[in-house]
Amino acid sequence: MSDERYEQGRKIAGKALGSEGLKRIDGLGEISPVQGRAIFEYCYGTLWAQPLVDIKIKELILIAVCAAQGEYEAVERQVRGALNYGATREEIIEVLTMCGPYIGYPRTNASLRTAQKVIDEYPKQQGWKPA
Repeated sequence: MSDERYEQGRKIAGKALGSEGLKRIDGLGEISPVQGRAIFEYCYGTLWAQPLVDIKIKELILIAVCAAQGEYEAVERQVRGALNYGATREEIIEVLTMCGPYIGYPRTNASLRTAQKVIDEYPKQQGWKPA
């Protein structure tokens, strides 16, 4: 495993997830060191570090993917990440609204509510800000 990719992954994840998100991954690493390291090294240090699509766009894509799967906790996490990487409320809402005809309105509606809740709480939550 690459220490350079691991460190790069921690940096990217820290900016996306904030200190609370880093703690959650570190917690997984306590249960399974291989899993924790893989998240930092492969997911963030390899996939997220690819240069052609910027991380804000990656976050917006993942918001739609998580919404499509009905993973609202993940929608919440990715909305925080998108905000941390410069996405606006309008961009996030547009991405989710675009999902309606493709993933169904119930999942889209739940994702919109989740996103709005994060957007409303974001200014008050220091642990969500880039670490």
